[in-house]
Amino acid sequence: MNILEQAEAADHYLATVAASPINAAARAACSYTLWPDQSLAVRAQAMVGDVAKVVILHPTAEGGMPHTRPKMIALPAYFPESRLAETLRHELVHIEQRRAPPVLESWQRVDEREIPEHFLVRARLNPDTAQARWWAWEGRHIPIPVFEREDKPRLQDITVFWYNRQTGRAIRKPPATFTAAYGEVTPAQAEHPYELAAYLPTK
Repeated sequence: MNILEQAEAADHYLATVAASPINAAARAACSYTLWPDQSLAVRAQAMVGDVAKVVILHPTAEGGMPHTRPKMIALPAYFPESRLAETLRHELVHIEQRRAPPVLESWQRVDEREIPEHFLVRARLNPDTAQARWWAWEGRHIPIPVFEREDKPRLQDITVFWYNRQTGRAIRKPPATFTAAYGEVTPAQAEHPYELAAYLPTK
């Protein structure tokens, strides 16, 4: 098996995407394949050592977003070298999260069965967080990254709804205590505590 086949055997991420109509639609024009030119991966590998294997994928893979799979960091072809060091630091946080799932202060794991179906079918999958997908801030507020359009979903276009486990209501505004802890953050950061840890390592 090549490295992509090994990753899929370990996490079944692409199969999970294929089983979700909206996630499959958002990736319909994406090609999740190894790129012929792996020269950037050689340079990136020297920066990360043997912690993970770095590979270059087709520029459309996961919408051109760097990400991780089991024991693997994936970068899109034509990724700018000016952003390489910062991006690898981010992805190495995700690699460590896979190796040793962190204990997250003020966050509680949530079973997927608690997510309302109308949100679950619209929620964007993320390879960096799929192994521990749902969490509740202070045990109550679950961030759910939802595609902005169901008819034309785009991987970069999401809105994070905060679902209140106690009231059953969902709103776009983060809880005041979350904002006090993390400040103003982007949807890509707010969608999951693993992303917060990777984007804001000092928080």
